[in-house]
Amino acid sequence: MILEAMYSGDFYPSETVSPTSPEYRKAIKACEKLMEQLSQRLNKEDYQLVQELQAQTSIAQCEESESHFKYGFSPGLLVHQEACEQVNKEK
Repeated sequence: MILEAMYSGDFYPSETVSPTSPEYRKAIKACEKLMEQLSQRLNKEDYQLVQELQAQTSIAQCEESESHFKYGFSPGLLVHQEACEQVNKEK
């Protein structure tokens, strides 16, 4: 049950779910290829800057994803609440 998993701390969607679309896989492969090319072309210090840029971009994207999740989840709860109120009114 999802509530039990959330309560016990076994629910980590951001760590266990990853996109499976062909576009996502293609983009990941392209990023890996580009990083390999950059590692061969740049000196060590410049490549470290690229890696840091990638790490910071990842953090920003995770924060953005979390915000989108929260925003999307909240209206769903409100719809559920309204539906329950409507059902209770009809009883």
